[in-house]
Amino acid sequence: MQLQRGEQTDQKQETIERELQRQIDELKAENLQLQEQLASKDQFTAMIAHDLRGPLSPIINYAQLIARHARVPNEEKEDIAAQMVRKTTAIQRSTSIIISQAQRMSRLVNDLLDTSRISTGIFNLVTEECNIVKIVKDMVQQLRPVAPYHKLVVSAPRRAIIGNWDPGRLQQALGNLLDNAIKYSDEHTTITVKVKTHHKTVSVSVHNEGTSIPSNEVGLLFRPYSRLQNANKRQGSGLGLYITRLIVEAHAGTLRLEPPEAIPEGLHSGTVFTIELPLA
Repeated sequence: MQLQRGEQTDQKQETIERELQRQIDELKAENLQLQEQLASKDQFTAMIAHDLRGPLSPIINYAQLIARHARVPNEEKEDIAAQMVRKTTAIQRSTSIIISQAQRMSRLVNDLLDTSRISTGIFNLVTEECNIVKIVKDMVQQLRPVAPYHKLVVSAPRRAIIGNWDPGRLQQALGNLLDNAIKYSDEHTTITVKVKTHHKTVSVSVHNEGTSIPSNEVGLLFRPYSRLQNANKRQGSGLGLYITRLIVEAHAGTLRLEPPEAIPEGLHSGTVFTIELPLA
């Protein structure tokens, strides 16, 4: 009897030790995961800071350029009228770049704020009747000054395409796709934005002539702070596609990466992201 009790005690002790060891192993794994998350957070904080700092240099430089061009004309070098035309042209170009870069910074800040809102369960749309064709054309025009060496092409119906959407959010989503298309394609290549209507939906596709995304990395695209292997040389927060997908899905739409074989005829190989939104 005493032997049986001793064996039971030993078994209980072994069970307790195994349970303690299991808990220790779990704590070690959780601690390692927390350390990796902290390291990742520091890394992406640096990337976000780089993204936010990016527009500041052209904003400062072109503001200084405006200040120089705004000086009183020098009559000895050329007549006042010619100088004023030259200065006006330079000022218009400089101010358009400043505005475009400030709007880009605004999108980056909104992405960061939306990430915080999502984590706390607060993510709202303010919908109204708006024209998706106008939104697309306005966004492309807004980004032309920051992509002077890219050719930006819009293919869209002449008629308005009206839906009940949040125009500010759609501008943010489309701006993110265009920013990526510019960032991940070489200068002197074409970025094409196509708007098409279907039975009950409208689609907006953004195509660039950059490197195609490997199929084994597609799953990383829409995760926050994710970085693809071939994107290591390009700085970025990794939030753009994540936020864009959430905005589109909040409209009951979809965001997808088109497979290479789905790239429309007449376009070079590259990458196509498509937003599809319900019309009704």
